Amino acid sequence: MTRTSSCHLVDMLAEVPDPRKKKGLRHPLASMLALTVVGLLCGQRSYTQLAKWARLHPALRNALGFTAKQTPAASTFHYLYRRLDIATVEKTLTQWTTQTLASLRISTSNLKGLAIDGKTLGNSHTEDVRRTHLLAAVFHELGIPVAECAVSEKTNEIPVSIELLKAFDVSGLVITTDALLTQRKFCQQILDAQADYCLPVKANQKQLYEDIRDLFEPLDETDPPEVEHRRFENLHAEVGAHLQTYTNTEDAKGRITTRTLTTSTLLTEHTDWPGLQQVYQYTTHQKQKSTAHVKGFHVQYGITSLSPERASAADLLKLRRQHWTIENKLHWIRDAVFQEDASTVRTGVLPQVMAALRNTAISVLRFTGHTKITDALQLFAAKPILAVNIIK
Repeated sequence: MTRTSSCHLVDMLAEVPDPRKKKGLRHPLASMLALTVVGLLCGQRSYTQLAKWARLHPALRNALGFTAKQTPAASTFHYLYRRLDIATVEKTLTQWTTQTLASLRISTSNLKGLAIDGKTLGNSHTEDVRRTHLLAAVFHELGIPVAECAVSEKTNEIPVSIELLKAFDVSGLVITTDALLTQRKFCQQILDAQADYCLPVKANQKQLYEDIRDLFEPLDETDPPEVEHRRFENLHAEVGAHLQTYTNTEDAKGRITTRTLTTSTLLTEHTDWPGLQQVYQYTTHQKQKSTAHVKGFHVQYGITSLSPERASAADLLKLRRQHWTIENKLHWIRDAVFQEDASTVRTGVLPQVMAALRNTAISVLRFTGHTKITDALQLFAAKPILAVNIIK
């Protein structure tokens, strides 16, 4: 991905409606939102820090369209942001992200994955209000958050995930989630949106889980593995079912990790699960390189709407591994770099507004080719006007 402007973010922010009355309005909303993004790009982790920092850099006032003699105080950010229409803010930022992606020439694989997962904001609660829980969608390959919705205390991630799919065009994408969202209604919504799924299956879908587990379990545990494998192959050959296995070995950080994913179409004709084309078994075996001591062994089962012709076992293994992009390239960055969980912001929609703007800052960095986030923040902290230039 080449370094480029972030597709006029400031212009897009101007479309967010201002909840304040026009009389007495001193600071344009678009300028305040843009200043927050610039501050985040320069390493400021809260609007309180940001307000003090901005006054040390008077050049930002004119560059971002402020007309008052000074940039806003922290109380102004607090008063305004907790009154914003968060649904419109999220919709505007999603529109900016999708338009920017469409304008860039980005090399991606044939199977474009989209990870959906939730994150609870650590200190965004009081005795009477529970922590803010947000459900986000992130592109696997790019690590760019494209949409986010709050999960209220009266519901859970399942209905919110369906609404998240409606926030933008997901056609042609492969949706990955954790096992909680492996639900019939969610899978049908994915298919209706002309997308596909590759999902883990656990005991919350008891019958489906047991069917897949029983399929891959040895018929006779006393037989050698090669005998059992031949029996499994013959079982598929007898009914013309597709069977494929792919193994990947990684040697890193003193550990040897072997990942094996086996796909089967044997259950396809015997289930009414929406769109199911293949089931899989995904095993991870890890051992210490120096001592050969086994560090861990994990087995996961799953389903996909991708047929064998569209996705091989290697493709599905890659999709499942890349699902963790949402943790590594979004949630971890927001916690470790932007210190989101340390924030005590909890009034109204303030936590969600700040999370959305952190997502935007991360997207700006990735759109402009920065892969080392901390180094990029240090660069912009030294020259804040560079951060202004890439969002205008």
